[in-house]
Amino acid sequence: MDQIDVLNFGSLNIDLVYQLPHFVRPKETLSCTEFARFAGGKGLNQSVALARAGVRVAHAGKIGPDGEFLAETLRNAGVDTHFLLRGEEPTGHAVIQVDREGQNCILLYPGANCSITRTEIRGILGQIRKGTILLLQNEINDLPFLMKEAAERGLSIAINPAPCGPEVAAYPLELAETLFVNEVEGAELSGCGGSPAEVLDILCARYPHSEIIMTLGADGACRAKGPDRFHVASPPVAVVDTTSAGDTFTGYYLAAKLRGYSPERAMETAALAGSIAVGRAGAAVSIPKAEEVFPAEG
Repeated sequence: MDQIDVLNFGSLNIDLVYQLPHFVRPKETLSCTEFARFAGGKGLNQSVALARAGVRVAHAGKIGPDGEFLAETLRNAGVDTHFLLRGEEPTGHAVIQVDREGQNCILLYPGANCSITRTEIRGILGQIRKGTILLLQNEINDLPFLMKEAAERGLSIAINPAPCGPEVAAYPLELAETLFVNEVEGAELSGCGGSPAEVLDILCARYPHSEIIMTLGADGACRAKGPDRFHVASPPVAVVDTTSAGDTFTGYYLAAKLRGYSPERAMETAALAGSIAVGRAGAAVSIPKAEEVFPAEG
């Protein structure tokens, strides 16, 4: 296997996407206007974003017998699938409602994503060189163990703890070099329902050695580390589907940092990439390629 810059240990899902006039309400039966099946999962989406941004990325995770097209999607995007695991449990899937404004709500079935063993985790991490970025989300099992094993092996941890339930507060997030959250996740993790600035203050105090990246949808994104703060606006765009916006942002932020960009320039780059993604339908298929985001060199 060739040397990699990022190991993404994350989810792979089959996305079942339904276009609706509005989200289904309790006791309501609603006909959809369109249906499509896509490769998805926050892990897969972020691996695709990294690969399309030009990063040497390998994906570790688990699929079931019904998930081979997800492995093919990764390979076609340029992701190394050497560490992809197979199991007997069905592949994870998501039922995604998209309303006429392009907003989404998601019902997730974890499936094979949550059947990864500690032996499998150790076996994969043991093959990764010190200093490699380990990217994580919260759609696979045993994350605290994975984070501690990675830290002991000298990997640089970046985590997007989404979906962010109460259990995330007990994760060893202090081990993360970079913590990605949106407004909802930031409020859940901080226990604060206040402004983004207040949430960032709490998270910075709790994780003083981590950079905190908070995406704010149409209002852009913020970066905080210690007393330093930086905000970037989101380029204006006609919203089609926001499903992969955060995953695109995460992938391109890390890609820009690997190119040697300053945090501020990396934020601007990631915001541009995210704006391109929301102007397109689907998850992984909407993520832009490097030439659409990075300026031509030479």
